[in-house]
Amino acid sequence: MMWLDRLSGERLRQLPPLIEHGRYQVSVSNLIFNGHTPEFSGILVGDGGERCQLGDEVRSFVMPKQAQASNLDLLFKAIETISLEMQQRSELISPLMPAEIIDDQIHLLLFEERLLDVVQRGHLHQISQRPRLDLHYEDEVADIARARRLAKGALVHLASHSECWQRQTLSGVIPKKVLARFSEDDYGIYENRVYARLLEKIESHLRGRLSTLTSLQATLNQALEFYQSADIDFRLSNEVCKLWGDTFDQNATSETSSLLNKTLKTLQLLHKTVSGLQQDGLYTLVSRNAQVVGALHLTNILSHDPHYRHLAILWELLDRTKVGTKATPEERFKRNQYLAHAYSRYAGLVLLHALRPYLHGQDEGVWAGRKIRLQQSGLEWNLVSVAQGRSPAEEVLLSVVPWLNSASLADESLQLPEHRFIAWPAIGQESHQSAYHGHWIALSPSDMYCVERFGQLIDRVLYQKVLQVYGQPLTKIPVKVLAMAEGVPGLHVDHQAHVLEVRETVSDEHLYKLKKALIAANATQQGLVLELLREEIISLEKCPVCKEKTELVFQSPSGFKANCGECGTERYLRQQKSGRVYDQVVAGKRDFHSLGRRAFSIQV
Repeated sequence: MMWLDRLSGERLRQLPPLIEHGRYQVSVSNLIFNGHTPEFSGILVGDGGERCQLGDEVRSFVMPKQAQASNLDLLFKAIETISLEMQQRSELISPLMPAEIIDDQIHLLLFEERLLDVVQRGHLHQISQRPRLDLHYEDEVADIARARRLAKGALVHLASHSECWQRQTLSGVIPKKVLARFSEDDYGIYENRVYARLLEKIESHLRGRLSTLTSLQATLNQALEFYQSADIDFRLSNEVCKLWGDTFDQNATSETSSLLNKTLKTLQLLHKTVSGLQQDGLYTLVSRNAQVVGALHLTNILSHDPHYRHLAILWELLDRTKVGTKATPEERFKRNQYLAHAYSRYAGLVLLHALRPYLHGQDEGVWAGRKIRLQQSGLEWNLVSVAQGRSPAEEVLLSVVPWLNSASLADESLQLPEHRFIAWPAIGQESHQSAYHGHWIALSPSDMYCVERFGQLIDRVLYQKVLQVYGQPLTKIPVKVLAMAEGVPGLHVDHQAHVLEVRETVSDEHLYKLKKALIAANATQQGLVLELLREEIISLEKCPVCKEKTELVFQSPSGFKANCGECGTERYLRQQKSGRVYDQVVAGKRDFHSLGRRAFSIQV
């Protein structure tokens, strides 16, 4: 049995001791996973716990950080919602955060509304400062000066313990020590344990909610920045706002942001209040080890006390908010496998959006004389080029591996093929200064730049393919054809070497005559390549920013310039010491944050 390392693409006989969620995959096995899934197959994901047992071998999953739990939950909900909508609609939908996810989060929950009312009425503070308690009595032999109350049987004890006597007189004994009864306040009653544990549950809930809302607020602020910022190129702004417009328009975004701010401030106030109650008063007097086991037991105090009765109500409401998260290990495992597939479908959606300039929303099309196709292979996505006259005819230009994992840092030590890229959520790490880092590219509905990132990656890959062959000589050209090509605009002829170079665009008429002559001279392959080179130059003439036709001018020894008078985009292919470099700048800038995919530089 061989395991597939999805990141590197390598095959493994043995898994490592620490397993990263979603990294490994097997087509079929006879292993039982964690005692609940026989004949395990597919992608190896967790079931909510750290344990990873396959047959007799036990390993451990790398668990996500607790601080990421809320953001992960938000991501999972968004991916599920988008995946479901993709199945229901035939047109290309927006890959950004769905409106229903935002609407579902920005209002106070029923529990939070009740908590706010309880806090404002001071019930929790009353319990903290004036708690119910029991008196705990203990009998102890103590000095007479410390004794305030005698214990039951104190006289009998004194009569039988002469060591407690001060001295003996005719009238009796003057005691030195007596068996005294001491009382002690007992704060560890059941109702106070409920109070302490409830504060902890509330604090955890509020911390998670604040993390979720802060993430959503960052997304909304990003959207508003595209609507309002003068630093962002209007073309980038228009593209992102068009995608975001499927979720909210500008007014709705502003209103939603205001409502979210209000909810955020309320929850911050509640969190501050609860954290304060944990620093003082009753909470500090109840042992951390005193837990509330099982269902809440409604005592008389929890049912009738004017302050304590609110604890039972809050406890029940908080439990209701968590009811959807309770599932068996097998159910969690199946959901995690489903999410891995949903994330792969989401990656395909983003890639289709990024390929719009080339494929116009379809998964296949023609660009630069070659067929470009986006195809899925398992959970991966491949961008394939099919070009007649070239070897190999079919070539994978780009492989994207969607990896739904909370890894906080990209593993730069992982050696990947040049065309292989890992797409992962990059929670809290999305950089707007560059499209991607090494072979790692962020992929999340919370990221307004997600399409732009993949767009620049695709632009680089496709342009590099075309630029690599620009100016390369077409060899073994018959003498008769070379004579015909002499003086044709856009062509350079070398009679001595029997080569032809396509430096600029060639007219349809000249191309037809030359191709016909090549076929007649039994040089059909050269004819196909000549046509392909001409189509590639036509594609280079088209401005990638505004789509207007530009003039491509050859520059010795093997470069060109193509400057657009319409939008100011400047493109150069230059020879440098390290090789040829392609530069694409807009208005003198090459800034991903303000221009997105529209400007970049690549080593050809």
